[in-house]
Amino acid sequence: MKPFFLATLAALLATGSTAQAQTAACVTRTEAEALVLFVAPDLIRQTGQRCATVLPASALLRQSSGTLIAKYEAEAERAWPEARKALLKIAGPDVSQMLDSAFAKPMVGTLVAPLVTGNLQAKDCATVERALTLVQPLPARNTAALLVLFAQADAASPRPMMRLPLCPAGKE
Repeated sequence: MKPFFLATLAALLATGSTAQAQTAACVTRTEAEALVLFVAPDLIRQTGQRCATVLPASALLRQSSGTLIAKYEAEAERAWPEARKALLKIAGPDVSQMLDSAFAKPMVGTLVAPLVTGNLQAKDCATVERALTLVQPLPARNTAALLVLFAQADAASPRPMMRLPLCPAGKE
């Protein structure tokens, strides 16, 4: 059951832009921030794994535990209800029952993080490390809000790089 669930959820998330286009739903700023918070621990860990060959062991990205990860893990649990709403909008209503499954919550970050880090190049690791170092003192919610702000700016550009179907500013 679990491998089927993972494969199905991964396929639905990967085709989320198609589902979003069909339903014309958009993810609000609050939902997007919650989704960022929810996947942040897995995203940091997977980025650290991808950058392990080019960053020193002391790099923040390489720390699989400690205060940085703990800060995001504490927020991830609280963010789940809004993150779930975002995922429903991205993947469509067909995924609703799967997201209610006991398997969903622990698997979402594991599935979403590779979609985000998949194009990360070794040459980008130092930049990501620097960005993480700069936002480290911020509360997790502020960091998530900042990332969503960048995503909103990207979505408004003529050639957006991100696929998150964000609601236009003022239409949330």
